[in-house]
Amino acid sequence: MKTTNNEGRIHLRRFAHRIAGACNHIRPGTILVLLIAIAACATCASAQSLIGSPGNGWQTWNLNQDAFGDYIDLNSNNKPYWDVPFLTFNAGGYGGNFANKSVGWCLTSTGDCQGIGSALSAPGPLPFWAGPYDSASDTGGALDPKVYFRSKSYGSSGQSYKATLYLNTATNTREINEFGWFETNASGSFKGNRHVLFHGSGNPPGTSTPDPVGTTVTFTPTQYFGYYYQDVSDPQSFSPYAGCIAYSIFAFNDSDCTAASGQGDHVFAVFLQPNTDPTYWVAGQDPSGCSADGDCNLTVVKVRPARDE
Repeated sequence: MKTTNNEGRIHLRRFAHRIAGACNHIRPGTILVLLIAIAACATCASAQSLIGSPGNGWQTWNLNQDAFGDYIDLNSNNKPYWDVPFLTFNAGGYGGNFANKSVGWCLTSTGDCQGIGSALSAPGPLPFWAGPYDSASDTGGALDPKVYFRSKSYGSSGQSYKATLYLNTATNTREINEFGWFETNASGSFKGNRHVLFHGSGNPPGTSTPDPVGTTVTFTPTQYFGYYYQDVSDPQSFSPYAGCIAYSIFAFNDSDCTAASGQGDHVFAVFLQPNTDPTYWVAGQDPSGCSADGDCNLTVVKVRPARDE
């Protein structure tokens, strides 16, 4: 079930009224402390918030199986948009066999993707941000092409976050993505400076050592920000080794990082971990047509407020 920010505020008001009614026999000073605590909790619950296009929201999915034992929501049919076919990772070059390695398989440690770092780290079928999706019939779940974030400020400084690299792999292991965040504005119409969080294999491919899985970095973004990755295997017109840049705001993608359909090619998928002070799992993947360049790649990063630790 989706819950909008407005619904959250309604629940909070109802809770505050109940507290006020129960506090008729409590000293005023105690009531004040309780109300301050409620306000603080409401603020911390939105330390980082996702901004998306109207009509999209948090969608649920699961690992239910059909009569043949196949996972209904993980059948590589582009529904949801991130459920697409990959080629076998670590194939050593071009080509390879088809593999069940989209982000959904990796988050649930199933198919050909047995865990993120280890099976114990796989968080399961977390809600994802997209257009309306019917899990039972495996329909819908279209890409929201405009996804970015708003970061809360605390005092004179911005909120800091910890990003952990859980997966960064490709069919050709010499072509590992660079991953980072970029600056934008309140409307998501500005493509600002990029900031590296995790280094890839460099340009030309193989000229740099990628950061290993398990690496954690702390960063303090601008108030409005999004994520990007650089696919080093995809050439640009001005250089065969430039590598195209893909953004969580799809319109900012370099030309070689954009599929005609807008689905399944160089896209981001964002998953929300429940019962946290928003923690997001952010995935950048390029599965579609990767047999042409031998680089089916997938990067998965967990982002959480630094003050949680």
